[in-house]
Amino acid sequence: MKRTRKHALDTRAQILQAAERVFMQRGVSRASLSDVAEAAGVTRGAVYGHFRNKLAVFEALFEDASLPVDPFIAAWSEWDDDPLGQLQRNLTFLLTQVLSAGAARRLYTIILSRCEPAVETEVFWHRIDESRRHAETQIEHALRAAIDRNQLRPDLNAQRAAAVIHASLTGFFLRSLREPLPPLPEAEARWVVASVMRGFSFS
Repeated sequence: MKRTRKHALDTRAQILQAAERVFMQRGVSRASLSDVAEAAGVTRGAVYGHFRNKLAVFEALFEDASLPVDPFIAAWSEWDDDPLGQLQRNLTFLLTQVLSAGAARRLYTIILSRCEPAVETEVFWHRIDESRRHAETQIEHALRAAIDRNQLRPDLNAQRAAAVIHASLTGFFLRSLREPLPPLPEAEARWVVASVMRGFSFS
C-alpha cells in the first residue's frame, strides 16, 4: 500500500515537473495534456488520474510551490507602527524571489508571459485578474495605513498609487526576463522598490 501511494506521489510530481517545462516552452494555451503526458513519460490516463484538466495542473503547480497566483501580494499587519517600511520590506522580498533562479521566477514567467489570452485560458485570466486586484488592494491598505501615520502625504491617492507600484514591479520583472539574472538580486530589488516608493514620499 505504501509503495502504491509513493508511486502515485512520484507520478504526480513527475507530471507537474513536465507541465512546467511544457508550459514554459509552448505556452499554456498551445500546450495540451497529451504534450504533458509525453514529456512526463506517462499515459494521458495517468495525467487524468491526478488532474481533471489543464486548470487543475496549473493550480497544482502554484499550490505545491506555496505561491499565490500574483507575485506581489504583500502581507501586512495593521498593528505595525511602520507600515511604509513593512510594505517596502515585503515588496523587496517578493521582487527578490522573482529576480532569483528558482520556482517563483519560473512559475511567474509562465503566468505573465506564457499564458496567452484565449477561450481555453479564460479561466486562468480571471484568476490572474483576481489575484492582481488582491495584490493592489493589499498595497493600498498598507499605503492608507502609512498616510494615517503621517509617513506619506495626506493627499496621496492610495488606490492609484497601489496600481502604479504593482505595475512598476511587474514591468521590471518582465523586463528582467530579457537579461541575465542579477548577481545580487536582493540589492537590485531593494533599489527598485525604494525608487518606486520614493515617488510617493513627501516632496
